[in-house]
Amino acid sequence: MSFPNACCNTPPVVANYTTKGEYGKLGDLDCYFAGKKGSKRGLFVNYDIFGFHPNVLQLCDILGSLGFYVVLPDLLRGKPLTMAALGKPEVLADFMKHAGSWESNNAAYVQGQEYLRNSRATSVGIIGFCWGGRHVVTALEKLDGYVGGAIVHPAMVTSGDFAKVKAPLMALPSKDEDMAMYKNGFEELKAKPFGVQCRLESFEDMTHGFCGARGDWADPVVAKRANDAIQFLVTYFNDLMPNQS
Repeated sequence: MSFPNACCNTPPVVANYTTKGEYGKLGDLDCYFAGKKGSKRGLFVNYDIFGFHPNVLQLCDILGSLGFYVVLPDLLRGKPLTMAALGKPEVLADFMKHAGSWESNNAAYVQGQEYLRNSRATSVGIIGFCWGGRHVVTALEKLDGYVGGAIVHPAMVTSGDFAKVKAPLMALPSKDEDMAMYKNGFEELKAKPFGVQCRLESFEDMTHGFCGARGDWADPVVAKRANDAIQFLVTYFNDLMPNQS
């Protein structure tokens, strides 16, 4: 189980964006909140290894503007990976053993769901980018209460993971992920009681990270495909969580 080569070597894009949400706290964890608190549809988002990048903040604002209440926690507590880590698989391996591990972050997934439900959300979904995709799959295996999850150019997902999830899953892999594994895995998911709600949309024309910190949204082609991915997320969670507000 390892990061895609593109994840190990591709730097984040320098981008500027004026946020529409607000920063606050979830326990002792800094968070970015987007959308209207009190919405009955909540989303908990796990960013990629570069943390609070403008692209993921903008994506959260878009989801917030469409009726979801979004929580983006700073799971890496102000210490995202930097360009110095690129090309150093041992650094990424250490990251996944410590700051990026499920053991270090599972409490936030529990706390995030509790917060959203206490904020009047009647249904809560999860989204993960890159290493966050690994955590979304684990959350759908180990935690109850999430109505479903979406993984966007995910890292470290393996063929055995699909049989373990207990709620609907959508995957948006790029050309740098193992597309055959995802196609086979979603064939397995079809046999589950919620199989009809699972969805696979491949982005074989895009590189790992196009919808996150590595996406050059100043490039109209990349921007269009990122918008396509966002629309898939919106449609998927609209289906799982019909608007009740």
